[in-house]
Amino acid sequence: MKDLIFTSLLTNASCLGVHWIYNHTYLEDLSKKQSLLFMKQDEKLYEEAKPSFYVYPNHQIGEVTVQGEILRWLYEALEQNPNLKLEEYKTLLFNQFKPGGSYHGYVETYAKKMVVKTLVNELDLNLDEFEVNDTHLVGFMPYLATKALELPIQKAWELAQLFTNNEDYLTYYLYFDVLFELLKEHSLKNAIELALSYAPDQYKEKLEKAITMDDTNAFIKHYAGRACSIDQAIPVIIHILYHSKDFKDALESNAKIGGAASDRGLLMGPILAKVYDIPEAWIKQVNPYLKK
Repeated sequence: MKDLIFTSLLTNASCLGVHWIYNHTYLEDLSKKQSLLFMKQDEKLYEEAKPSFYVYPNHQIGEVTVQGEILRWLYEALEQNPNLKLEEYKTLLFNQFKPGGSYHGYVETYAKKMVVKTLVNELDLNLDEFEVNDTHLVGFMPYLATKALELPIQKAWELAQLFTNNEDYLTYYLYFDVLFELLKEHSLKNAIELALSYAPDQYKEKLEKAITMDDTNAFIKHYAGRACSIDQAIPVIIHILYHSKDFKDALESNAKIGGAASDRGLLMGPILAKVYDIPEAWIKQVNPYLKK
């Protein structure tokens, strides 16, 4: 796999042991006793740390979330066929997620709706259509996959429309493209500051606060959130990136924040890898399939 995909999946795997724990105070206290990175999910810990969602009971250290799997599948499909169409992307995921499909694990709502919609059409049932308006970070998986293969942004947006019709994703693709380009000549902080003008207008205030506010919990309370929707997750990602000292510091901060930590990591990893070295021990932590 290209380095971008590897770092994306590595940072996704790093936080899966605390993914979807929303009790940030519990996580902050736990982080004083041990690292929160590359932990195996523990049902007892999730029970103690409520509110939380323990949905990866068979998770092993080094494995990834369902969004991480979608990124890997899509990258491999685009590598084989750069002209992959939206319908082919849908078929790829349907064959993974359908009853009796190849994937055995937690399936998020947007994917369940896609499966139901496909089955409804196949069975010619008379049911109302689902709106294609998802706002999860899954809309960035086409961006990351096409970015790794140097394919046009329009291909990413074409594929993203399997789950969303929100054009803020396309604007964000352009924003992150600018950020990646700026990192060739600027520090991470300067690049984030300079890229701000390219962000979707409705998120600029949140992203500005992500840069200027040092108090993470206050910033999240007033301007972001801990869930996976882009209105919450992207400002948190930028806040972490801007205030991080190195690769490890960024991922530890991400884990302590809680919520959709692993899925935020998918977008954080490739950016962090542009400016910081990845700890060698972490590379050995991930499962062999991530090292292709």
